[in-house]
Amino acid sequence: MPADTLLFEIGTEELPPKSLKSLMQALEENLQKQLRQAGLSFSASRAFATPRRMAVEVTDLADQQAAQAIERRGPSVKAAFDESGAPTKALIGFARSCGVEDPGELERIASDKGEWMVYRDNREGQNLSELIEGIIERSLADLPIERRMRWGASRMEFVRPVHWVVLMYGTEVLPAVVLGQTSGRLTRGHRFMSSGEVEIASADQYLGTLEKASVIADFEKRRETIITQIEDLAEDLKGQLQVDAALLDEVTSLVEWPRALAGDFDKSFLDVPEEALISAMKEHQRYFHLTNEQGKLLPCFITVSNIESKDPSAVVAGNERVIRPRLSDASFFYKKDAATTMDEKLNRLKSVVFQSELGTFYDKAARISSLAKFLSAEAGADETAAARAGLICKSDLVSEMVGEFPDLQGIMGGYYAEKCGEPAEVCLAIREHYLPISSGGRLPSSDIASIVALADKIDTVVGLFSIGQPPTGSRDPYALRRQSLGITRICIENQIDIDLGEALDHAAGLYKSEFSTEGVKDYILDRLSGWYTEQNVPLDVFNAVRNSAAGITSLLEADGRIRSVQQFREHELAPGLIAANKRVSNILKKLDVKTGSIDPALFCETAESRLAEQIHLVQEAFTTGQNSYKEKFEKLADLQVFIDQYFDDVMVMSEDQALQHNRLMMLLALRSLFLEVADFSLLQT
Repeated sequence: MPADTLLFEIGTEELPPKSLKSLMQALEENLQKQLRQAGLSFSASRAFATPRRMAVEVTDLADQQAAQAIERRGPSVKAAFDESGAPTKALIGFARSCGVEDPGELERIASDKGEWMVYRDNREGQNLSELIEGIIERSLADLPIERRMRWGASRMEFVRPVHWVVLMYGTEVLPAVVLGQTSGRLTRGHRFMSSGEVEIASADQYLGTLEKASVIADFEKRRETIITQIEDLAEDLKGQLQVDAALLDEVTSLVEWPRALAGDFDKSFLDVPEEALISAMKEHQRYFHLTNEQGKLLPCFITVSNIESKDPSAVVAGNERVIRPRLSDASFFYKKDAATTMDEKLNRLKSVVFQSELGTFYDKAARISSLAKFLSAEAGADETAAARAGLICKSDLVSEMVGEFPDLQGIMGGYYAEKCGEPAEVCLAIREHYLPISSGGRLPSSDIASIVALADKIDTVVGLFSIGQPPTGSRDPYALRRQSLGITRICIENQIDIDLGEALDHAAGLYKSEFSTEGVKDYILDRLSGWYTEQNVPLDVFNAVRNSAAGITSLLEADGRIRSVQQFREHELAPGLIAANKRVSNILKKLDVKTGSIDPALFCETAESRLAEQIHLVQEAFTTGQNSYKEKFEKLADLQVFIDQYFDDVMVMSEDQALQHNRLMMLLALRSLFLEVADFSLLQT
């Protein structure tokens, strides 16, 4: 079957830069999916995107579907014919749905459930030209577009108005109408550095044709070009380049022919916290900043232009003029904010609503302070520092700087607290209490900062649950999933040993209405199970600890148990112990045995007294000794030989009801002993 290269390009007005890369990737994935579903084979595909286009190239694409063997099963033979042998309405309707006028042309097929009427046919596959328009339409319809636009008088919708469509197979144009545009071979070059429309002779000449028209259509090549250019400029400026991956992708999405240029700003602006200057350059102007060897911000920047100017100095001068008022604003805001105290800012939070049913940010700050003091007492940290940091950690929300640069929340609060003479640990806690701000992101770097971060997150999660607003499948406006994962990571990775249930209850007690926190705890533990899965800890290991008699109270303590259970599974005796626990659990569950005690006077077999003695010794060791989890598992493993002997020599379900009950109590004691650590019956061998 002949094969050639397919090229599809959709040309639009400027696409949203922050989502261009994901849209490009989704278009390629959708097109691959639709081609496979259509039965059109191909060897590979590549996706391309610039601010004004998205494209996919598919190599070695078959020009026709393979021949298809059609088989449709109809009604049973019993239902297909009446008593006289004439076709029933069911058979006649089935035949017509298959395009067969005479039901007698249908075949019969036998199965273990009887005999059925069946339609069989061999159909020649459709041509690519007949299928491609529908394939393209479905690929575009499934793109992850948050808001679709309409343009002109049409009711068609897309991420941006569409101006041209290229659809070629080798050297031929495949006729189609896509979002109101008739397909052709004409694309468009750079808006200012080309003559406009450019003809593509062949699908496999797409990249070269556009490059001659000053467009680098390959997203990754354009990205690498930018990296090379800005690295060369940074070396010339003797600075350390700080490249943010998201900013780099955004800049790559804004240009078709990148040219990096360096500019300067007045050194006096360096008196402003560098995070504010960086935010002004990055968020407003998409500039890359540079630091010296000590990590201090340099008074220069690198911008990436979308044109190869004949006078680069004019472009640089223009960028320097644009950034100056931005930095001036940052300087003005900082000076104005620094003129008020943290307590004055705190008082202004009384007019800023956190959530309509949960009060203002002033109310939230008071709750964070109380909870931080409670947690610090439990964790052995400085209660006064934690309470103070919790109380003023949200104060910068009313600052001019955060109003202009929301990404500086907490960071600016740390600076303002330092200006007001707050202790260093309080300033650090304010600066870091939002951490982590992403999955796998950086955690707070001190105990006080960790505790304030925990207090903030716990208050938010408990508060939203208390008013019946937990996350749903599609909505999580307060990022409770991320907040919950942050709670678990801080406790485990930063070694903060607190009782999760008590912390949640204390947080709930700060609200007026009574509220059970069991649902909140379950939600947090569900997020924790997902985190362990990412850490290559099997779900059954986590569930074994979660469903132990002790359950999970301290996340830090539970982590030790979970890691130990995972390690124990590699022990040579583990399969036998797991199997024995499953057997014991099933017996007790079936008979609904929950409480009782062992009577040694009823022992008839040596195996009974030996197992009872060993259970007692291990119980005593667990109660009086300071055993590590590894030591506990080793003691449990030592029981294996006694458990095996017990099941070999003892008939648990004796006809003598007194003996049966006593032996069930032995199994209950054994299961209770294991449950102190984990529910071994849930482990998979």
